[in-house]
Amino acid sequence: MISLSIIGLSLVVIGWLVQLVKMKKDKKINKYFVMIYALGVLVLVYDGFTSGLTNLAIANIASLIVSVLVLVKVMK
Repeated sequence: MISLSIIGLSLVVIGWLVQLVKMKKDKKINKYFVMIYALGVLVLVYDGFTSGLTNLAIANIASLIVSVLVLVKVMK
């Protein structure tokens, strides 16, 4: 079985790849990148809490909050 950490980190990497491809046309942050990144971090937060790694989960929550704030700003 694939671990949730691998799934979460894979989503983060896919998000970065989407951003890299989109930057060829436009140098702005792409909303799809932020959405995929936030989803990946959300999986990491869940995995941290269920694995008993509370400090890591809280650090990922901070990353999630900032990415959601960026998403809100990008979508305006």
